[in-house]
This record gives sequence, structure tokens and C-alpha cells, in this order.
Amino acid sequence: MTTTPERQPLSLADIEDILAYIPHALGFHPIDSVVLLLVQDRRLEATLRVDLPNMQPEEELNAWVLQVANLLRRMPEVQSVVAVVYAPSSLGADTEIPYWQMHTKLNSRLRHRGVDLRHAWCVGDSCIWDYSTADVNVWLPRPETRGNENHLSMVLAGSAPLEKPWDGCGMAQWPNAEIVRELAAVFSMNSLEGIACWAKLLELPSEIASREIHEDPKRAAELIGSLYWKVVRDILPYLAGTSYAETKGVLLKLSEREQGEEVPELGQFLLGKGWRSPDWQRTERLWSLARDLLGVAENNQRYALMCVLGWIEWAKGRGSLAMTLLDQVLRECPDYNLAKLLKEMLNQGMMPHWATDQLRAWRAHFA
Repeated sequence: MTTTPERQPLSLADIEDILAYIPHALGFHPIDSVVLLLVQDRRLEATLRVDLPNMQPEEELNAWVLQVANLLRRMPEVQSVVAVVYAPSSLGADTEIPYWQMHTKLNSRLRHRGVDLRHAWCVGDSCIWDYSTADVNVWLPRPETRGNENHLSMVLAGSAPLEKPWDGCGMAQWPNAEIVRELAAVFSMNSLEGIACWAKLLELPSEIASREIHEDPKRAAELIGSLYWKVVRDILPYLAGTSYAETKGVLLKLSEREQGEEVPELGQFLLGKGWRSPDWQRTERLWSLARDLLGVAENNQRYALMCVLGWIEWAKGRGSLAMTLLDQVLRECPDYNLAKLLKEMLNQGMMPHWATDQLRAWRAHFA
């Protein structure tokens, strides 16, 4: 679920505006998906994407409808929904409106929950159907959105939706990658020293931090080398989301705890619970650093960085992007436990509490 960017009012009855907006909200162009725009007090608050359901057997469709309705229960302020179904590319204009049964069941379930399905469309490669029409055979050409005002303004503000969710692959290897890896392999530090290395860079704007690790192989090696400590990997989101002082306190508690004893402030934060929400500026800096380091990290250090990136996407409410990263980790290393744990969390539909709080949720800012 992505909290809506701050933008001029979006027409929720204009399919061209909506189709132009959705990729910017999600960060990628959806396929085989249902995208729900969640509305509160006539204001678009969030965008939720879910995979299309299996239509047969009916039990699977019913389970999917219930799952979607339960996700919406986590935002009790939502009063109405606009739905866009992105149909498989194999469907042509010579068919009746696709996924009609799904639309009917979802509309009924939402109405039962007191939520109004305000508008709903089904989008194919070249055509579009309106579920409110009485004739299921009527379709219109799919509107072109490249010249849409909302699309152009978001592009000018720096938004560049991906064709598909990024899986962590394709990062160019650093020219000095081998030197960095050799330094990291012999680097000696404890976990607190490793955390301190990350903390210093998280205080800097992303472009300056990137320049420092590229110009000084030792700085990059410190970050990569610190990931040999699992506790560093696991606590990085907390470090970015809070402060270095608080993170040192948590590390001390972790070192002094009894076997199996939890540290509540860390556990609650990583599960998206409690009163605290991330410091989004520092969290964005961690995302940039972790992504950049994929150009030099290998094996477990690479998987650690991808899990950190996955957690950050989940924390932002972008579960689709998080799942893509975690799936890639498990393709490369099926036994990587952190990726399995995070994926199970997503499969259960868990969302951070802050994602449903407009005052604490991450927002994509398109100026």
C-alpha cells in the first residue's frame, strides 16, 4: 500500500488521469493486477496493488475477496474505493468484460463493510471496459497517457516508474570492486564499530555519501565488512529509522540479554508496530547506500543488502517491490533465512501500523 503523493487534486472519475497516476504511485507499471485507490473525505489517501485472483475454483476467488476486504479494514477511515483491473495481455477486445464475477463479489463485500466502490474499470492492452455499464460487451480504446498533465508533471518532478518491479539485479559493478572486497575480507571490527561506520554516512546527503564510498575504497569496505555481523544487518533499519544513540542502547541490550529474550523496541519497530515510525529522510539514505553497494557486494553481503532494501520497501507500504527483492534473494540462495522470514510476513498480509496513518506514513513527494 502506497500513501498517495502530495499532488494537485486527481479526478477519480477520469480514467486517463487515473491510468497516468497509478504507475507513479506504485513505482512501476502493474500487470495482471487489481489496483485500488483508497479515498477518505474525498481525498485520495493510498494506493493498494494485489495480484489478480484465480477465478476457479470459486473458493479461491472468495478467499481473495475476503483477503482484500481484510486489508482495507486496516484503514477504517476509508470511505470509498476506485478500482482498476489490469487484465492479462492475452485478452482482446472481442471478449465480454473480464473479471466480472470478481468485481461483483468485491463490490458486495465492500458494501457489506460500508465502503463504496465508486468507480471500476478493466484495462486491456488496447481497450478498456467500464464495470458500471449495463452492456458487458461495450468497450472503448485505451487512452494514451504520455501527454497527460498529471503524468508530465510527475515526470518533471523526477518520477520514473519502472516497467516492472526491480529485483536487485542489473547494478553495474564498481571499477574497484575487487579492491573493496579484498579490503572487506580482512577488515577487523566489532558490531558497534560497524554500526558507527553506517551511522556516519547516514548523517550525510545521499549524493555526498555515495561520493565518499566511491572515492575511498576503505569506507565502502567498512560497510561491506560490517555485514559479516548478522546483528548489523538486522539493526540497520532501526539505525536509519531512529538514531545512532538509540541503536547503541539496543546493541547493548542485545549483548546482555538472556538466551531467547527479546528487545521490545527493536522487535516492534522491525514488525511495524508501536508508536514509532521511521525517520524517512535517514531511511531513504539507507536505501540509496544499500542499493549503491550492490555494485560491489557478493553472496551473503548482497543478500543482506537486498533484505534491507526489501524491508524499506515494505515499510513504505510498497509490498510488491519488497516481494520482488525477497524472491530474487531466495532464487539466488533458497536457504537465506531472513528473506524467508520477511516473505512470510508479507504473505500473511502484515503491514506496518504507520502505513495506515497519514501523519506517519511514507509519502512519495512529487514537487
